[in-house]
Amino acid sequence: MLGQIIISVILGAFGQILVKIGAKNLELDFAPEHLLRSLGAIMQNFPVMSGLFFYGVSFILWIKVLTKTELSYAYPFVSLGYIFIMAFSVMVFKENISFYRVLGTVLVIAGVIFISRS
Repeated sequence: MLGQIIISVILGAFGQILVKIGAKNLELDFAPEHLLRSLGAIMQNFPVMSGLFFYGVSFILWIKVLTKTELSYAYPFVSLGYIFIMAFSVMVFKENISFYRVLGTVLVIAGVIFISRS
């Protein structure tokens, strides 16, 4: 079950990266007179829609996980998404990561390790 949890989290993080890639090319205006045009732009944006697909697959897998696992055990693993997003952000977007972000990530990892051993 742990493998399915990790796969679900990775798919969700990958979906987020795709949404970010697609969002860079969007200029959205949700004022009533521009709402349909903005929604249409989102729907025609392949990376955003691909990201939504990965979210969907992640969600379906997550439902499967929750049928077999306690929520209090499974949910903390969602925080691993922060780690995957940080790694993807460095590799894909060339973002600089501060010492405090790394320290926070180490603390998240430690927390997940403690929870996984319970």
